[in-house]
Amino acid sequence: MIESGRFFVPGPTEVRPEVLDAMRRPMIFHRSAAMAELMRRVTATLGKVFGTRRPVHIVTGSGTAAMELAIRNGTARRVLSIVHGDFGERFARMAEACGRTVVRLKAEPGDVVPLDQIRDALRGGEGGFDAVTATHNETATGVIADMSSIAGIVREDADCLLLIDAVSSAGAVPIAFDEWGADAIVSASQKALALPPGLAFAAVSERLVERSKLLPGRGVYLDVLRYEEFGGKAQSPTTPAIPLLYALDRQLADIEIETLDQRFARHAAMRDACIAWVERAEAAALGISLVARKEHRSPSVTCIRTQERVAVLQRMREQGFELGGGQAPLTHTSFRVGHMGDHTVSGLEAMLDVLESVLRAI
Repeated sequence: MIESGRFFVPGPTEVRPEVLDAMRRPMIFHRSAAMAELMRRVTATLGKVFGTRRPVHIVTGSGTAAMELAIRNGTARRVLSIVHGDFGERFARMAEACGRTVVRLKAEPGDVVPLDQIRDALRGGEGGFDAVTATHNETATGVIADMSSIAGIVREDADCLLLIDAVSSAGAVPIAFDEWGADAIVSASQKALALPPGLAFAAVSERLVERSKLLPGRGVYLDVLRYEEFGGKAQSPTTPAIPLLYALDRQLADIEIETLDQRFARHAAMRDACIAWVERAEAAALGISLVARKEHRSPSVTCIRTQERVAVLQRMREQGFELGGGQAPLTHTSFRVGHMGDHTVSGLEAMLDVLESVLRAI
């Protein structure tokens, strides 16, 4: 068993005992006044996390469920997918699985797709896109994209909706749904919000809701019109994961005490500490280097190149620490440090000291 403060996987991330204990509360009827009060409370705070006055819908499921909700309700025919890594590619494959034609714009590992390339694709002869998918914070490569600028480009086409995967950024960096003019921003419980897996979140625009009314194949479980209907009554369309809502309620209350600004500053400080450590280790010829370019480094996860991935992960596990393995396209040449949720700079630095000893021994 991994001890508290030693779990640095970039999702699911570590969950505090107090949050886990909140799930022990007795069950309540999901159509009761008590449930409505709980739903109003958590959705109000989620609105601050997402930067919106629009409802933030809660789906019992993984972040993938919310991504598919965005696809099924927000895309009609042709999608432009901005791909900065494996999770951006997942969004693209999901659109294809839902019967949409997808054109990909791909970045090299550690980089982002240039804004001019996005604008050219939307304006070019192959245009005619009804939606753009983009991952805000690419967990596979440790890259964060300039979503405000991407949103500004997409808004130049009045008929094109912007669907954003914020699974590993919501709760770690500012999200500005209303200001960006986004049409869907989706996230999940098990990353920077530091909750158990099992809840997904979706903020959707009025434009997306209106488009969804015209689309066949929305299904039942992910039909955004049902979430809009039941959300207006502070209810869930189906029986929700009530213990996870209790955990969410406790965590959001604690986030309000910390304040979002302080939470964002803590994530930025963890990023800076991790980057500085990797740069020192690289200068000391310890066989590692950063994947993400300087201007695109994520506050919630750092991806580190190495030819000793298996040995690093195994030896850190022997020391009682769990790190994340690499993901495509860097599966065999990288590992990842998740510094998100409720981790601290001091806790991260303690882990990095052990990691340095491991690297020196390999």
